[in-house]
Amino acid sequence: MSMFRSCFAPGVSSSCKEANGRNAGKAQSPVLEELLKLGPDPSQEEVSEILRVELGKWRGNPRHATVILSGLAKQRLPGIARQVLKSMLEGRVEVNAFHYSAAISACEKAGQWQLALSLLSGMPDIRVMPDKICYSAAMSACEKGGQWQLAIGLLSSMPDMRVTPNDISFNAAISACSKGGQWQLALSLLSSMPEKGISPDEISYSAAISACSKGGQWQAALSLLSSMPEKRVMPNEITYSAAISACEKGLEWQLALSILSTMPDKNLTPNRISYSAAISACAKGGQWQLALGLLSSMREKQVMPNDISYNAAISACERGGQWQSALTLLASMTDKKVMPNEISFNAAISACEKGGQWQVALSLLSSMPEKKVLPNDISFNAAISACEKGGQWQLALQLLSSMPGMRVMPDEISYNAAISACENGCQWQLALGLLDAMPLMKVLPNKISYSAAISACEKAGQWQLALSLLSSMPDKMVMPDKVSYRAAMSACEKGLQWRVAVALLAQMSQIAGGDDRTARSLGVATCSRAGQWQMALWLGKDVQVSESAADLGSSFGPLVMECEQQNLWAAEGAFTERLSEAAREGHLHPGMAAVLEFSAEFRARSCAHPRVFAPSTSSLNALICALGGHLPTSVNGASSLPYQRELALLRHVVANAQPGNAAAAAEALDEYGRACAGPGAWAKFAGGSKAAALLAAMRGGPPADRGSSGTAACSTAGVLEIGTYCGNSALRLAAALPGVRVTTLELDPVLVAVARSLVAFAGLATVVEVWTGHSSLLIPRIASKLVARHGADRLLPRFSAVFMDRWGSQYDEDLALIQKHELLQLGGGVLVADNVLSTAAASFLWQVAAPEEGSSRGPIEGSQEFTAEGLQQQEQQEQQDQREQQDQQEQEQQEQQEQQEQQQPQRPQQQQQPARAVAAFASQLVAVCEVADSSNEDWMSVSVSRLRGPHQGPRAELPAELRELQAASERLRARVVGPGGGEVARAEMPAFLAHARAVLSQAGMSAA
Repeated sequence: MSMFRSCFAPGVSSSCKEANGRNAGKAQSPVLEELLKLGPDPSQEEVSEILRVELGKWRGNPRHATVILSGLAKQRLPGIARQVLKSMLEGRVEVNAFHYSAAISACEKAGQWQLALSLLSGMPDIRVMPDKICYSAAMSACEKGGQWQLAIGLLSSMPDMRVTPNDISFNAAISACSKGGQWQLALSLLSSMPEKGISPDEISYSAAISACSKGGQWQAALSLLSSMPEKRVMPNEITYSAAISACEKGLEWQLALSILSTMPDKNLTPNRISYSAAISACAKGGQWQLALGLLSSMREKQVMPNDISYNAAISACERGGQWQSALTLLASMTDKKVMPNEISFNAAISACEKGGQWQVALSLLSSMPEKKVLPNDISFNAAISACEKGGQWQLALQLLSSMPGMRVMPDEISYNAAISACENGCQWQLALGLLDAMPLMKVLPNKISYSAAISACEKAGQWQLALSLLSSMPDKMVMPDKVSYRAAMSACEKGLQWRVAVALLAQMSQIAGGDDRTARSLGVATCSRAGQWQMALWLGKDVQVSESAADLGSSFGPLVMECEQQNLWAAEGAFTERLSEAAREGHLHPGMAAVLEFSAEFRARSCAHPRVFAPSTSSLNALICALGGHLPTSVNGASSLPYQRELALLRHVVANAQPGNAAAAAEALDEYGRACAGPGAWAKFAGGSKAAALLAAMRGGPPADRGSSGTAACSTAGVLEIGTYCGNSALRLAAALPGVRVTTLELDPVLVAVARSLVAFAGLATVVEVWTGHSSLLIPRIASKLVARHGADRLLPRFSAVFMDRWGSQYDEDLALIQKHELLQLGGGVLVADNVLSTAAASFLWQVAAPEEGSSRGPIEGSQEFTAEGLQQQEQQEQQDQREQQDQQEQEQQEQQEQQEQQQPQRPQQQQQPARAVAAFASQLVAVCEVADSSNEDWMSVSVSRLRGPHQGPRAELPAELRELQAASERLRARVVGPGGGEVARAEMPAFLAHARAVLSQAGMSAA
């Protein structure tokens, strides 16, 4: 019977092949050909008519009937096989176990487990006793039909029928347990075989390992594999493939590759199944490069990849954000004579979705019918999600509505993606409409559906509706989770509903299994934004340190900000100590503890003695010593802990510059940036040509007390920087503008400590003030701080210059706050913004740098320099032209009014309110380069404020193409600051930069 063992191996049909193989090699009989011509569902009369002559022959030699039944089994025609048996019984042909095993095998091959059991159970009625082959074939039929309980029942019933199970019987039962996910039962059967006097073979172990694989028990699978040599059972390719698959499902890609590499040492050649499982393991482990390497090595080893191999590799590219590689693989399948299927296309569409390529995703979806591949719900869902991430809510809704016409019914994933698309498109009414429509389409909303709808209301400022949706979830038998509560709390933050946010946080602890750091941080931010700093600090007492740098800023930033703003020195010190303790415990880099402690001591001294700004020599020396021992020397080392790169920067400055020498510190910063050099590298600070452009702009308009024409006297507040990072720009500005105070804002308290340490080391602590907090929270508070600092007798303290250095799509929010609180000098104030091309500050540039209607596109005419001085000279000429034009218009209006008064009776004159002057800008876009990559061009905008007269209306609405670019920038920002952001930036920002340049240039904005 060993010739039939291979039929029970995992991944191979486990049907019994004995009946089918007895007459292998013989030519197909004419009788069989006639039966096949009847089709799959002939009548009993038709079958009997064909067999009428043959039955007489079969009575003398029943083996002839076995040939016909075996042939029907090969053709998967169990119905005709049963009719042949019936004709044989009616024709008084002796029917035996061989005939029935062949007929049951036909049932197994066709997946007809019910008919197989019917034939088996009917054998005793005609006095034909089932044998091992019949039982094994029936058990295999149950295995294929997912009926593991029936398979086990057949195995246990064999002794009652005086049939002794053999290894094939047990293998079939174990395989059935494997298919049914019953790994414990499979192991139990394997262990019981020796007790029955049956030795497990490689098929037994392979089936058991496959069962462990499906059950997610990779340790048990590897244990079985390692125990086989002790049992004198040699693993084969199928055994190793099953073990690799177990590692794949257990996310153990290293072990999967290790097992694959050991196969040649065992004189085993990896096959397609082995390679495909290993590629899938790499895919799930995020190792897309290794997955592609394995696919390439298959061809080198004369192993031809199939659709499963390619699908696994495309999935690896999808998970790794490599949409271009995914498309290349999909296109190459046809060239390699491998037909893509729906899984291939779905993985490629998902890759485009994750890569923000919604147009390509839609193109793939539309091309599927041409390739004779029908889209399914996964195809549409991925395409809808691509439109959602691409800000194409209209297309997302079109896809959703088109699904029934393609005979694909939308599910909750389809609706959730469409609701999220409406959320991103600020279409909260449509989002709520989709949520209401789901039950009508027999699709039940889930937590994700409600959370997306709540977020849509949050983005639209509809906090009442957001709370209504949250409260309605239990009535719909959907319990809110943490995501739902976070979305509702975010709505409360925007609506300044701090009491509701606090109540939701408490409710979340009871219903959603406790709050989390994100939700508590939202509560802190809501209270802070609403001016409830006491409640903010009370909520923040339980905030835990995160290992994520992004989370740390949002969690601790508002807390430290409130302590600084309210002069709560002790509370500020307590929060800093918690961060230091986290560094000492290994949650942050250990060297950060010294930096935080230095910053805290410096803050405490400056608060206790406001006139003493410089740190003590002893504390500075202690910092230098600490940095010399704790930090890595390599600037390009792998960052295993947060802030390792920033600490390396600080150490580089300390090691290569003298304390108190700002110029040397700046040069050391540039050296560090150049050490990070590489294609697509981003030093994340304005050095090199960026620093030169920034300082040239600022020197052109040095802050000084001066009056502005038509306004009250204005007192200078120095320079404001938004986005401190490590303090590079603040250091350069303070060194280049002696006597000018620099105020710089940074959300992350750890980066604040790094910046304060850097500034103090450079000897500029007396003129640089680093504030902790988000610009949206700090800018509204700056005006009162400036009045308190300069005195109420001096009117309107304003900054003479502002430097923005964060993600460009957020600049318009900062500018709106600056103008609202009148923080930038009107008529001469300098506004500089970095990264306006690479991060596509479309909305901001439209406000400050777009050409006026009727003017020429491109750079400002006649400006040869990008300094503020040059722009101010042009501004003075423009103001003179405006005054002359205004005088002429006023004279004409006066003459017209005099004529009207002579012709009409006089009416009481309404008192006119003086028009408020609105800042506008004369701007220049300057091409600059990253210090870490001189080939990476970026733009810096340099603008000088001017008085916009009452006759000048606001700028036209943001054009659609710029609005889309702004949205695309926001979407990219969310991915760059998230997990794996560095890889996303390197892979996608060059193409995004080129796209941004084209769109901005089309709108009339380009660098000089």
